[in-house]
Amino acid sequence: MSTIETTGKTIEDAVRSGLVRLGRMKEEVDIEVLEEPKSGFFGFGSKPAKVRITEKEGLPSVPTVDDIKAPLEAAAKTEEMAVPAKEAALPEVKEAAAEAVPAAAEPVSGESDESEAESFTAEEAAVKAKAFLQEVLKNMGIDVVIEKMIKSDKVLLHLHGKNLGILIGKHGQTLDALQYLTNLTTNQGQSTRHFIMLDVENYRHRREETLKQLAIRLANRVKKNGDRVVLEPMNGYERKIIHVTLQNDPQVRTESEGQDPYRHVVIYYQE
Repeated sequence: MSTIETTGKTIEDAVRSGLVRLGRMKEEVDIEVLEEPKSGFFGFGSKPAKVRITEKEGLPSVPTVDDIKAPLEAAAKTEEMAVPAKEAALPEVKEAAAEAVPAAAEPVSGESDESEAESFTAEEAAVKAKAFLQEVLKNMGIDVVIEKMIKSDKVLLHLHGKNLGILIGKHGQTLDALQYLTNLTTNQGQSTRHFIMLDVENYRHRREETLKQLAIRLANRVKKNGDRVVLEPMNGYERKIIHVTLQNDPQVRTESEGQDPYRHVVIYYQE
């Protein structure tokens, strides 16, 4: 259970800032107003609003802005991490009905005016998500250019810039956390939901190809030894890649087991 104190021009701004930092919705926290905002006299003596936000007990853990910021700053200080080695141009990621990252696939509901929420388009979601990312990354001192692509099943935001490997993290964990928060913020208060997928210099496609090759290699091992193989924990999108790659192989079957964030794929031999 985390507690933070945040400030803002208004109480609403301070609360919103705290919710983004914690990765929570308003109904998941207790809010205490510590200081009311003061406008001062001709701007002198003005004070921001200050609130204390505490997570309610029994909530599942979620990545926060601080979870993202810490590894980024550490990586930036220790070494320059470039995006994985240059590769030949790869075709665009295939459109598939893939599982989204769990948190993004089931965005938390919020309260809003229904007529306003129903008009929330994919284009508006893209603009809102892009603005959120630009603000977060600017505060972290990371200069990026964001390219948006609106597809039938998702809004894809490509991040371009120098040394953006620090945005990926081990097996995309940092990128997934940033993607989770982007989805949470973008869809907050909307009845119409849009899945926002983030990509850094075509990392998602390279990762997809790597997972396909891994799935085939491990399936061959399973068929040779007649045993089973347990893969490392993955998000729903990556588990879907494993399942789809091996779904037509009659000698193996795949199952997702465990609970997030440790849910993983197991490849079984079957005669």
